[in-house]
Amino acid sequence: MPLRRTPPAQDPIAHVAAGGNHTLLLTKKGCVYAAGCNTNGRCGPASHAEETLLRFRRVVLTDAATGERVDTFKCVSATWEGSILVAGVRTAQSGVSVDKLFILGSSPNAALGLLPSTSNSGANVVQSGTSIPGFPPPNTSIHALASGMGHTVVILSNGDVYGWGGSRKGQLGEALREQRTVWLPAKVEGIPFAAQSAVCGREFSVVCGERGRGEFVVLGDAGNRWRVLDVPASLRGTGTGEEGGIRGFVDVGASWHGVYVHAALQNTSRAAPGSDSESASAALIAWGRNDRGQLPPDGLPSPVKMAVGSEHVLALLGDGSVAAFGWGEHGNCGPDTDDRGNVAGRYSSIPLDAVLAGGGRVIGLGAGCATSWIVAE
Repeated sequence: MPLRRTPPAQDPIAHVAAGGNHTLLLTKKGCVYAAGCNTNGRCGPASHAEETLLRFRRVVLTDAATGERVDTFKCVSATWEGSILVAGVRTAQSGVSVDKLFILGSSPNAALGLLPSTSNSGANVVQSGTSIPGFPPPNTSIHALASGMGHTVVILSNGDVYGWGGSRKGQLGEALREQRTVWLPAKVEGIPFAAQSAVCGREFSVVCGERGRGEFVVLGDAGNRWRVLDVPASLRGTGTGEEGGIRGFVDVGASWHGVYVHAALQNTSRAAPGSDSESASAALIAWGRNDRGQLPPDGLPSPVKMAVGSEHVLALLGDGSVAAFGWGEHGNCGPDTDDRGNVAGRYSSIPLDAVLAGGGRVIGLGAGCATSWIVAE
């Protein structure tokens, strides 16, 4: 259903981050708007009467350390019950702007990178304006940010990777696995390249380096229940330029139990792999859980953009239409589902009457926990 325009038309949406029951919109100018459940302040400061935000509202914070107003941000992510926002804030001593990670919402199981004593007792709700102390390290800034249900990964300007939250499944690398829970930001070891971005599944992480070289690594449980560690052979050693091979990738996404690579193929007529755990359609290659049709079906045209939700995927196609597949029980894949609420073994088209009637077009996508977002102009 169409939403009242927020943010304004002159400041387009650049990124959509979705938690368990709330959503954040980051615009190109750095404004953040939030909607959804706000019982613990995960959508920003609000009175008790605003426990649920039915409309997107701009997030404006006051830095608890300096008292400075913070209303623009570099990047955002969402855990199940919280939000993480990165902003440059002037220090009281030198006046030089440094990056800070602001935390909103609840911090169960270290999901927000704070020790229990930092949060209020009982509800474990973080005070508005709280930031993670002493992070990032000196002489670095935050380049990228990603969160899953219960863990977060941060990419620094020097290519280092830090993380916190659940770690027992190896989602923060082998060195941190034995801690089971990492309360404060800790360096993720073993990344064989300078990291540039990351995405998080439910209990795994995908850290990416230079996209043109196809650099990425999957961190997860050696038990490999949904085979997310089984990177397809077509993606190993990418960037070689061999006939029919991969020439890097455009984007990487993660569902709760799957990995999706929007790859740049040398030869797009390449036949799709036949195994259940690996699927490819033109430039979209995915592997992992497929019991509800989460992997790309045969015949899906090459996407222009993609958005990966908890167990479903949206793809903007070259003709301006939006395809959806996977778990669609809550209408997140459109009205055309099977009797289990899935779009499995095929893709459906999201109705775009409200967009096209006004002469508009789709320019962006977002996906969360059984939710889908279409950005139009």
